[in-house]
Amino acid sequence: MDEMKKLEQARKSLRHVLNDTTPLERDDYFRIGLFIQTYCFADFEARRIINLLEQIQSGEPTSYASKLNDKDTIEHLKRHAADCVWNKDVSEGLSKVAEILGMHRTIRHMFAHWSGRRVPGHDHYIFFTANLAGQKIPIGAPRFEEHEEANMQYGLMPVSDLEQELEKLKGHVEYMTNIGRQLEAKVSEIAEQFKEDKKKGKF
Repeated sequence: MDEMKKLEQARKSLRHVLNDTTPLERDDYFRIGLFIQTYCFADFEARRIINLLEQIQSGEPTSYASKLNDKDTIEHLKRHAADCVWNKDVSEGLSKVAEILGMHRTIRHMFAHWSGRRVPGHDHYIFFTANLAGQKIPIGAPRFEEHEEANMQYGLMPVSDLEQELEKLKGHVEYMTNIGRQLEAKVSEIAEQFKEDKKKGKF
């Protein structure tokens, strides 16, 4: 059975979309909290990397990434990754990280700001929000009615999706941490070499 069919069955098992759900379990709180904190560290590392890449471009230390909101941080990481003409591997690696962080940001927002519940008899979460201003349902967490209730919306997600996305996020955080350390250790050297290469017309 495909995943969308399972999600639909989980939703249809609820006679009332909210009242028939059950509280999250202890392990659910742990996994959701772990995802949120892992994303927070990813955001932290992204800002560190942006500042270092900006220093390589300009030759001067900067802290401007500290003023960015989380959405802008991802966009700036994409832009700075594209500007890493001095190292193709770093450019491609950070570009991939920025793409996956964009998806994980939406999931993190749902976990942090929506109310999570369990669908009894199914290995699925259902998240609710009564704040309808600018809310986005992550890919893979669909709803099946446009207006189930006038004052709320919801999204479903398999528990296995959380586990899979958490492992992906951990891997990207590890990569970013390693890149951040390497750049920090050699940022002045890389910046000086980049400056010389630009003078010679290499870039």
